[in-house]
Amino acid sequence: VQRVIDRLKDIPTLPQVVHKIIEIVDSPNTSASDLNATISMDKALSLKVLKLVNSAFYGFPKKIETLTQAIVILGFNTVRSLALSISMVEFFTGGKGKRLNYGEFWKHSIATSIMARAIAKKSFPTIAEEAFVSGLMHDIGILILDQYMPKEYAKAYNRMLKDKIQLYKAEKMELGITHCEVGEMLANKWNLPDPLLYAIKYHHAPNPSKDFFPLVSTVHVANIGVKIMKIGGLGDEDVYRVMNIDEEARKVLRLELDYPESHRDALERGMNEGADFIAAITGK
Repeated sequence: VQRVIDRLKDIPTLPQVVHKIIEIVDSPNTSASDLNATISMDKALSLKVLKLVNSAFYGFPKKIETLTQAIVILGFNTVRSLALSISMVEFFTGGKGKRLNYGEFWKHSIATSIMARAIAKKSFPTIAEEAFVSGLMHDIGILILDQYMPKEYAKAYNRMLKDKIQLYKAEKMELGITHCEVGEMLANKWNLPDPLLYAIKYHHAPNPSKDFFPLVSTVHVANIGVKIMKIGGLGDEDVYRVMNIDEEARKVLRLELDYPESHRDALERGMNEGADFIAAITGK
């Protein structure tokens, strides 16, 4: 555990534009013009945001020409979530891990984000965009372990395959710490918003007594649903069942009895429509 903590010191700080976006996410007093000015600081990010809002993923009939237009049409929350997601994903895709299939990793993460937003829109619409970002970044701790502790991570991964158990359980057995806890450490180091931190930390074990339970529950349920449907993955999908869904999370979200099958068509459609989004996120 101490080695993990020591390695975290080597992780660089986030780019300035990401810090500014996080400040905007946290502050209730910021405006659309503040978000516009911040994203515009990074021309590459601006172009990616515009490319994605004009993709089939959002399905607007007319081309959106400017960030201002995008913010007006999609809404403040959607654009800031999109910009934060792109920025944070780009930060990690430069690294090279030893064991992880990054294409499958991001496919799982994107599917989880699409599923989380769909679930939230039904039960807690005000957190839908937070659910999208949280679903995308929930497994961020896995990237840290794979990139900064590849030998130790390989032991956990091999234990997962050998014993046919969930990855986070194998991590605890081999490393004494899970990717959820590593992700929490990183979220603290980077001063990520509390809702995102809690979703990262508790997505395998949502607790009604903790803050942001609806958001954490949404990511928890989406993560398991995507694993059951085997869209992308980490190698432990075969050991997940509907019974792994936390009962209190199921209640608070008023989940359908036939979940995740009830969401399969919508998720597959979202993944198809999001081809440009996936390509932008994964670089493929």
